[in-house]
Amino acid sequence: MMIILPMLLACASPKLLRLENSVLRDEVHRLEEDLAKCSSHSIPDDFSTKVDQRVVLNYLSRTGLPSPEVSPSGLITTSIDGKNTSYRLNIQLFDKEQILYMSIADYLTIQDADSSQAMVLLLTQLAAANYELLLGKYQLDMRSGAITLSMELNLDDGLGFKTFNSVVHHLIKTADQKYPDLIRVAQGTGI
Repeated sequence: MMIILPMLLACASPKLLRLENSVLRDEVHRLEEDLAKCSSHSIPDDFSTKVDQRVVLNYLSRTGLPSPEVSPSGLITTSIDGKNTSYRLNIQLFDKEQILYMSIADYLTIQDADSSQAMVLLLTQLAAANYELLLGKYQLDMRSGAITLSMELNLDDGLGFKTFNSVVHHLIKTADQKYPDLIRVAQGTGI
């Protein structure tokens, strides 16, 4: 009986090895697929989990916009020449609140309205635009009369270049597209 057992093991061994190899190949294939999924869900190279002024300036330089100026208070600003008007893009990082504030400034003022009736109509148009806009909102500074288009990005989880670039260009495009209608309303020449 002792002789039969080693003979059985010797005969079964190649079949057992093939089965083990097959199981191991399947397991390696499954693990490689899992690893590929993990890699596709990793943080992109152009994503920053800690956003500071250096990151914002780097992203801004990659947008293709003119070189910005940085004030001592940390306000980043660049000039924009749109198809319909010129204005400034302002960007300010609020570290404590983890907010990146972007605004289109030197754009419109309430003083652009020719009459009190045009002013009411302009404010009504701004409110209507705010209702329609998904990204950005028009704001009126009651002290200066400046009208800006702005947006805030929450940075709790970081910021990627794709999001930054998309928001910047969306604000610029929206401001330029809406300007002719808004200035016509302010001048009392129509909606």
